[in-house]
Amino acid sequence: MSPWYRGGMRAGGIRAVLFDAGNTLVHLDYPFLADVLAARGHPRPPQAIREAEYAAKAAVDAAFAAAAAASPDGFAGPDAARQVVYFDTVLGALGVPGAARAALVAEFRAHHRERCLWRLLDPDAVPTLDALRARGLALGVVSNADGRIEADLARLGVRDRLVTVVDSHVVGVEKPDPAVFRLALDAMGVSAAAALYVGDLYAIDVVGARRAGLEAVLLDPLDRYPGDVDCPRITRLGALLDLLP
Repeated sequence: MSPWYRGGMRAGGIRAVLFDAGNTLVHLDYPFLADVLAARGHPRPPQAIREAEYAAKAAVDAAFAAAAAASPDGFAGPDAARQVVYFDTVLGALGVPGAARAALVAEFRAHHRERCLWRLLDPDAVPTLDALRARGLALGVVSNADGRIEADLARLGVRDRLVTVVDSHVVGVEKPDPAVFRLALDAMGVSAAAALYVGDLYAIDVVGARRAGLEAVLLDPLDRYPGDVDCPRITRLGALLDLLP
């Protein structure tokens, strides 16, 4: 592969691509969430929910930025994410009244415990994974998950395309801790300098991957990621095929 440069990123020599799972390979079931909201008297179209999710991304990044500013080494650990109630932030951005949000968040969480809400396979996932494998790249997943992501990926038909799946709940360490990325690299027999990570949250995915020594790309499907992010962005997984010729 020929080296290429964009925003200071070098992709020449990349031998492996690691992916986030939620909102990267698999997405929130926006139609299901829209049905629940409509049934509870707060109708919103699925696309509006997808757009509102960017408010939660901004809140997560802000929480990590604040924690990093207060940290002696300038790095925020995984606990920063727990300051953000993800679904409550999404509902707030949708204009759902505060009095209704707690019950909806509880309902979403209860359903998520029964069946993961991040369950819609990205339409680009299979063709992109297959094309990257055909180019000789090793593929894997590093996900802040709850112990089910490997089985979910198998159910969706993509687990056999991956060398490794690292689930934070299983291994006991989560992004942006560099250690979780190193577990995947060790399993793949690839150095950090030869690996690329793709995820949808700047503070967790991009910052964490870089701290572990990997290059990073931000998946920004609606091309509206909040703030000024200093990394390459793609609006669809298939764009990786142009970035890794």
